[in-house]
This record gives sequence, structure tokens and C-alpha cells, in this order.
Amino acid sequence: MGQGAFVSENSLHSAIHALQSTSAYHQCLLLVHPSIRRLEQAADEVHTRYGWLRLCIGLELSTALLTVPPPQRPWVARQWFETRMRELAPGPLLCSEIDLLFEPTLDLDPLWLLRHCSRTTALVVVWAGSYQDGVLAYAVPGHAHYRIWRQPSVTVTVLE
Repeated sequence: MGQGAFVSENSLHSAIHALQSTSAYHQCLLLVHPSIRRLEQAADEVHTRYGWLRLCIGLELSTALLTVPPPQRPWVARQWFETRMRELAPGPLLCSEIDLLFEPTLDLDPLWLLRHCSRTTALVVVWAGSYQDGVLAYAVPGHAHYRIWRQPSVTVTVLE
């Protein structure tokens, strides 16, 4: 279920190795930190070291939604995400810039989407937020994208 650990640069690679060597039903690793800059550093390091495809979700999803009428965007966003993950299976896939998944008008559950898609595509996701006492948060209280999940059923690694 939801596991969390504070890790250094070297331990980041241990968390990735553990993801690769597991046969868990959901192969999803969240790299969590409140700083976008720190997350970008981690994503760059993972991309460089492992050579995995990096999917900038915000850029691709916003392009896909550009001509879609607002009432249809929630459905199109979910379909786009699921289709894109299947296209890139089996992974591992490095997902960054996930903030558009939290846009309230899209009415998505980003964690559910990530878990759902990680059954077929192993995912490493940079997540701007926090994880403490079994509570995973995205963004900070008061932000339009702020969300929390108690005891998330994914592996969570909190970056130092």
C-alpha cells in the first residue's frame, strides 16, 4: 500500500530499482517534494541516468484539449491519458508537469488515473506536494489544485 520514505539522491535510485524489481499490481512511484525546482532536478537525473521517455503531461494534454469544447474536456482528458499510457506501455515512463490533471474543471482524480494506468505502464511521477503521516497532498492548502489522499495505494518517495 502507501509506503513513504525520505530519500537522498543515492536512495532515489534504490527506490527506482525496487519499482523495477517488483511485480506489484500497480507499478507507480511518486517522487514527492514541494519544490518544483527540486522535482525538475530529480526528473532530469532519472531521465539522464535511465534514458526513459519523459512525458510532459501538461504540454501534451493541453494541446489535445485546445479545440475541445469545455463541457467535453473532462471525458476527453481521461480518454487521452488512458490512451497515451497504453501507447507508451510497458514503460517505465517518467511523468512530469502533471498539474493540468488537477485542474478542477476537468473533474479528474489524478491519483486514481495514475494507479489505474500503472497496471499496464510502469510510472515514475514527479509530484509537487507532501507526504506525511500517511497523507499525500498535491500543492498547498488554498491553492486551486490542492488535494489530499489518506493512505494512497502507491509507493511514495519523499525527496530531500
